[in-house]
Formats: sequence, structure tokens, C-alpha cells
Amino acid sequence: MVGRKLLKQALGELIVLKNRGHDPSRFLGHLYVAALEEWAERLSVHPIKLNKVVTIREAISSHYLH
Repeated sequence: MVGRKLLKQALGELIVLKNRGHDPSRFLGHLYVAALEEWAERLSVHPIKLNKVVTIREAISSHYLH
């Protein structure tokens, strides 16, 4: 089972990187992918599933901010 605290930390970091990953240099996009894979391994979750959770969490956060 994934620890809530670790998952919360992962989502926080990944959302920040994903939002900055739209940079034209593409460096941050690559950094996001590397971080996603690292967190997925630490959490024992498939990277695609983790990316979906990040996207959902990002959308929820964005909805509450607007």
C-alpha cells in the first residue's frame, strides 16, 4: 500500500514540474518524465497510472483556484 504522505509529496512535485514543462526548451518536460518514472518506481505504480493521477489532481486544484 502506498503511503499517503509519500503520494502527496510525489503529486506536489510532479504537478509543479508538469506545469513548468510547457517550457519551449523541453528540458523541464524531460525532467518531468524522469521524475514521473522515479516516483512511479518508488510508489510501485505504473508511470501511466501515476501520470493520470497527476492530471486529475492538477485539474481538481485548478478548479478550486478559479
